[in-house]
Amino acid sequence: MKTTLPLALGIFCVAGVALAADRVAPAGKPAADAAAAPKLPARSTIDWEKMTVAQRKKYMKATVLPEMKKLYVGFDKKYKNMTCMTCHGSKAVENKYQMPNPELPKLPGATDRQGFMALAQKKPDAVKFMGTQVKPAIVALLNLQEWSPATPKGFACYGCHTTAEGAPAAAPAAPKAAGGGW
Repeated sequence: MKTTLPLALGIFCVAGVALAADRVAPAGKPAADAAAAPKLPARSTIDWEKMTVAQRKKYMKATVLPEMKKLYVGFDKKYKNMTCMTCHGSKAVENKYQMPNPELPKLPGATDRQGFMALAQKKPDAVKFMGTQVKPAIVALLNLQEWSPATPKGFACYGCHTTAEGAPAAAPAAPKAAGGGW
């Protein structure tokens, strides 16, 4: 049972990204050019767990925010005013920048295959963006392992998002290093 939940989530996330990637552009709207996608950041060498609060804050402001802002603005210009609060929420300071953030869009539960399929159908561009750009960028910037059946403690969707029920997912969640706040 312990390996079934993470395995199911991985399959659902991959299926959702695959569905979004295979989607045909609507008539009159050109398909997104893969070459136009912003370049993902290089893998960092930081050790988040060993960083002090001051070091984390400085790194997030100087490196993570600018890199993520480039990705998000490339996806949608509405993110041109992106700040720490965009991801960490309106009470980021009081909550010491803890993640996951319940103010972000809710995701289906880890074993809700139909929910993930519906999300991929309803918001294919967002699912593709999150799976192919946001998640890999965070993994690289924070020098984390990405979730897979072989790395069940790796970073995944629930490192930032809560479930539709409002609680962090049972599995897999963000590793302590990524979700511990500052």
